[in-house]
Amino acid sequence: MTRLMRSTALMLFVTLVAAGLARAQATQPKDALKALYEKAKGEKEVTFWAPAAIEGSWVPEQFAKRFPGIAVKFTPDLQGATKIIAEARAGRHTVDAWSFSIGGMLEVQKRGLLQKEDWTHYGISKANTFFDGEAAATHNFVYTSIYSRAAVKPADLPRTWDDYLDPKWKGKLVAQAFLLPRMMGFLALEWGPERTEKWGRALIDDQKMLIINTPSESYLKSGERVLTVGESIPQVYQYRADGVDVGYVTLDLVPAGQFAIAVVKDAPHPNAALLLAAWLASAEGRALYEGLVHEADVRPGSTSPVAKEIAAAKAKILLEDVDTVAQRAKYYEEFSKLVRGQN
Repeated sequence: MTRLMRSTALMLFVTLVAAGLARAQATQPKDALKALYEKAKGEKEVTFWAPAAIEGSWVPEQFAKRFPGIAVKFTPDLQGATKIIAEARAGRHTVDAWSFSIGGMLEVQKRGLLQKEDWTHYGISKANTFFDGEAAATHNFVYTSIYSRAAVKPADLPRTWDDYLDPKWKGKLVAQAFLLPRMMGFLALEWGPERTEKWGRALIDDQKMLIINTPSESYLKSGERVLTVGESIPQVYQYRADGVDVGYVTLDLVPAGQFAIAVVKDAPHPNAALLLAAWLASAEGRALYEGLVHEADVRPGSTSPVAKEIAAAKAKILLEDVDTVAQRAKYYEEFSKLVRGQN
């Protein structure tokens, strides 16, 4: 055999081995999930809590298609953390899997009430887990600006958050009292609290931005206001479904709250709980979040259409993480006073 033939044969061998390893690595998470499903079938059901209906009302049907024989009992509850803590104190355990923002999970996690898992076993990167493996990323609450397409031309849209201070938007802006201070907390992590407070005061005092306690849908529909400051992408699709012609624009900074899924310690159905959690945190689950309720994953490495839009706009994602969530919560408290006219 000539040197060239030996070299070619070696390259072919290396290629075949690499391909075989890649196939094996790709099937391992599927095999692990399949094995877990076999264990979970005997439990027959799993209880799943999330903060709102949009976060999980679609899960029972989709899970049943993927894993027949296991019923998902879903409860939307914004006070889930308080109830999980109260149940643990009473020695009761009714919830199996729990989805919430990582900030909303903190008090439960501090009390040791979340089960540590090896998510990598199911193909979930360690970079997409929190609290040393006690929760895994599912989707992000992506803040955006919604505009009336009947009133605003795409060429006239703001491109940065500072563009809202242009006099042409005076009397035309609207924001939700619940969402605006939370979004400002993200901006404060990037800009600092002083600049963010000055920006917020200018919007309210100079631009005469309307602060409301409900979604902005009716204001955009009537034309009373034409552009929102800090709503979410799912709201765009909800408004459209209601017949309001709106679009959204990606600005220079994209605040993104982080939602995660966790198995509650001493879950009544531990295998089904882990199966549900691993599935929701997988690429398949994250794609369903975006495809069904428009809640995208924009973490590093995401192939989400929304993540691609953000990359194309060369915008910077301000991603919520465990290290900054407490600071952002403090900013929120102060900015909430400002937004509500208490400061």
